[in-house]
Amino acid sequence: MRKGNSTSMKQLRFSTGVAPVVFLTALTASGAPTQAQTARAENAPKIGGAGAARVSVAGVGVSGLNATEAQRRLRRELELKLNASVILSDGHRRLARRRRDIGAQLDIGWMVGRAMSGQQFVPLRLRVDALDMQRALRRAAPFFTVRARDARVVESKGAVKIVPETAASRVLAPDSAHRLAPLLEANAGLRVLKLTTQKTVPALTAARLEGINARLSTFTTRFDAGKEKRTLNMRLAIRAIDGTLLSPGEVFSLNKTVGERTQARGYRTSIIFQNGYKVPGIGAGVSQVTGTLFNAALLASLPIVQYRTHSRPVAYLPIGRDATVSWGDFDMKFKNNTGAPIYISYQIGGERVTATLFGRKTPGQQVTLTVRSQNRGERHITAQLYRTIRQNGTITSKQRVGTSTYKWKVGEWEE
Repeated sequence: MRKGNSTSMKQLRFSTGVAPVVFLTALTASGAPTQAQTARAENAPKIGGAGAARVSVAGVGVSGLNATEAQRRLRRELELKLNASVILSDGHRRLARRRRDIGAQLDIGWMVGRAMSGQQFVPLRLRVDALDMQRALRRAAPFFTVRARDARVVESKGAVKIVPETAASRVLAPDSAHRLAPLLEANAGLRVLKLTTQKTVPALTAARLEGINARLSTFTTRFDAGKEKRTLNMRLAIRAIDGTLLSPGEVFSLNKTVGERTQARGYRTSIIFQNGYKVPGIGAGVSQVTGTLFNAALLASLPIVQYRTHSRPVAYLPIGRDATVSWGDFDMKFKNNTGAPIYISYQIGGERVTATLFGRKTPGQQVTLTVRSQNRGERHITAQLYRTIRQNGTITSKQRVGTSTYKWKVGEWEE
């Protein structure tokens, strides 16, 4: 084999937009160009021949350069263009990302090809990998995710108003990338990329609350927040009830709304009443949630369909006005007979729980509750609960809501 200035051949390609142009260049064994290579490079087609107007690509002059030289210059001069920001937007929120971070690269071949073909001012051209863009949009998607929120009724300074619902929204990354990649390739100057999103309207909309104009009633009881397990049970039940809407004629069921109280659903064991004794049981505290709402329904003059008091008096409500529930055994139910929707707001905070019913108010209506109790012996009380409804001061209805019997025993779990 001959030593010395042996040469190897290397192909250089670029696209003119019409057909690929191929250059064969020779390199010496040391990598330095040979005289033949240099000569061929000097004779290679140049951008903008003698007397032609100056040619620029994205503001970078390339006149007098051959294809290889133009590619090198453009890569060097335009690289920072990939750090420019584009704005991802869902129409409400905006998030800045660099071009390179959403799959965009310089389309050097296209730009040089246009310059070689004689185009005087060649714009910046990007090449966008749709799969890379899709991955980038998936990473950005949580920023744009909106959780659905039901419409709700609030009261402020005595005025009742309806807060509209919020639709759930999420970015569809594949759809967005499929649509946006060719747009950004066609127009590198695009600064705002509108994402494709999917919206889901929640079940409870403002339209369903139409007709609610006032607070019908509100009732509060106190509890010991230091009893953590009992408090947790109350929070779980209240969370299930808060925001419930009763259509005209619909019956509210506490058991159906709250569901079975089990450990798997987060309920804990604390002291409950059972057959007159204090014993450990799952779901302690739900009865206070029940009794508070029961009194709100009474004061709203709603028909009580079903209720049952405890086997012994409770500390947070007067005798005769408490209510309890047991899954699969007994329930607390009341009916919406107003001809308009009723919205239940239930709040817990500090050491108080408050149930509020909103609906269409009957002007001039007043409701009072009375209890007649009789002591029947040691740890044995009976009570009758009455409700009186007045319209503009005149009694229009006097009802005996129910009769309760409290008969309890002292056991090992007594405090």
